[in-house]
Amino acid sequence: MHGAARSTCCFSRVVTAFTAGLVICAIGSGCSAAVDRVAIEDAQTAARVKTALVNDPELGASAIEVRAEYGIVQLAGRVRTQIEADRAAAVARSVPGVQGIELALQVGVEAPAELPDARAPSRAAPTDNVPEIEGDPDLLAVGVSVGLSHPRSPALETRVAISPVIKLGSGEGLGVAVGFDWFQAEVQLATSGPTAMTRIHVKPIMVGLSYTLDSDRVSLSPSIVAGYAFNSLSVTDRGAVASLPVEVDNSLAWRIGASAWFDVSRRFALNVSGGYLITRLRLTVLEDSSLVKQNQRGDTAIAHVGLAYRLF
Repeated sequence: MHGAARSTCCFSRVVTAFTAGLVICAIGSGCSAAVDRVAIEDAQTAARVKTALVNDPELGASAIEVRAEYGIVQLAGRVRTQIEADRAAAVARSVPGVQGIELALQVGVEAPAELPDARAPSRAAPTDNVPEIEGDPDLLAVGVSVGLSHPRSPALETRVAISPVIKLGSGEGLGVAVGFDWFQAEVQLATSGPTAMTRIHVKPIMVGLSYTLDSDRVSLSPSIVAGYAFNSLSVTDRGAVASLPVEVDNSLAWRIGASAWFDVSRRFALNVSGGYLITRLRLTVLEDSSLVKQNQRGDTAIAHVGLAYRLF
């Protein structure tokens, strides 16, 4: 602080001597041109601002240049953080005689900025010069989710299923949505005799559009997707049955829904989603030694909770 105080004192004496010389020159008859009183005031204002910056405990070591013109103070040079740049503007604005602030400060870079020529047309300064050391991975996230399905058909019973979850892109606005919404259900066909306990597995793969609303670490994305469902059956209990599902055809599927993402950490994100899946299931059933085709509504309300890992 002794060095900073000494430099401040020397700087103030030079500016004072310079200002006094200008005044004497303006009064004396030996001057060939009249000195502008505004220029004198600007020089004094610049000196006061420079003194305030040097004496500031957080800015004393920063290389900041000061120029004033018609009460408008221009700050240029280099500071370490945006917080220091904001503080420099606040300190300069608090000095008497300052009518406005123009910033040309470089934040976190090696070379200091030059003061712009006041007579040249003004150019907009960059609004954000802070370089990112490493960007957050937000282009692709993959994970797994646990879902609960509730089919509308009375022949299908609710089951818990596991399915993948994928997030593409980031930020607000329109984007691509990928939906899986896999589910499984117990099939109980209404017949006159006993039926086998059969489980149906519906695995749609769908793509579509979403619109993301982003707020800090939380984002909400309503979406509509459509695609193809790969379906299969597994018989859990045959017994003595009169009706046995033996096959299920693949089907088209589409879903409307919404997905919420919560940033748990830089790499992990929690996903909560829900929607309504529409598909038509075509079963092949063995009844009395004959194969019969039966159609079932696979419309299902689905809710999922999952965890995803950001790859890049």
